[in-house]
Amino acid sequence: MCHVLVIEDDWLIADHIMSVIERAGATSIAQADTETGAMESAGAHRPQMIVSDVRLHEGTGPRAVQRIIAAYGDIPVMFITGTPEACVPCDPPGVVLTKPIDETVVIDTFRSLAPL
Repeated sequence: MCHVLVIEDDWLIADHIMSVIERAGATSIAQADTETGAMESAGAHRPQMIVSDVRLHEGTGPRAVQRIIAAYGDIPVMFITGTPEACVPCDPPGVVLTKPIDETVVIDTFRSLAPL
């Protein structure tokens, strides 16, 4: 079982990412569109993997991930962003993929990082 938290503020992109990672092996998925929402979701059900955008309408993905990891321990992270330069270097570190999404790369990266 692999519970994944997707942090993405564009609902169409979030829906697409969730569909792709479900095909890759995610067994449950939560979605948040803000830094605060990501923290609340992680508190309700600790994620085993995080897939996050960098820029959000409220807060940032890297800050949300940093806060989640500080509270709940190490969790593998995959950033999917249209602004990869905003995530280099990213703290915490994670794999950085660029938008538009290449489904094959997302699936392969997910499977290499996720505790399946």
